[in-house]
Parts: sequence; structure tokens; C-alpha cells
Amino acid sequence: MGCQHLEELYELYLLGALDPEDADRVGEHVRTQCPSCYEGLREAALAVYLLCQTTPPARSSARADSQQRADLLRRLRSK
Repeated sequence: MGCQHLEELYELYLLGALDPEDADRVGEHVRTQCPSCYEGLREAALAVYLLCQTTPPARSSARADSQQRADLLRRLRSK
């Protein structure tokens, strides 16, 4: 995977939204310390951070939170 294909994947890579095969390919390239991709990832990280700051966190209902905790405890006990 060359650099020309990565520009549209930086944000998805940082968010963990790529399929495993593409994420592995991007990760392998990033580990080569390509200056162009490093700069692109830096800019994408800033964009993702700023977008996360503009939206208030989603709040679920107390009932949903309680159900999620119960499900988590049940899964942990079964292991």
C-alpha cells in the first residue's frame, strides 16, 4: 500500500474503524516512519480530537447503564 492510498484512511485508522487487513497495511507503512504519512496522521489526529471536543458525550439512560453493568458482570463471571 503506497502513500497515495493512505490520505483517505488516516482518520479511520486512528479511530480503529478500518477492517483488520487494511489496518495492518496502514500500520506496517506507518512503522516505516514515512514523513508524509506521519504529517498526515498528525493532522488527522488533531482533526479527530477537535471533532470529539465539539460534540457532547452521549448519555444513556440509568436503566440502560444498569443493564450494561449487569451484562458486563455476567460475562466476567462466566470466564
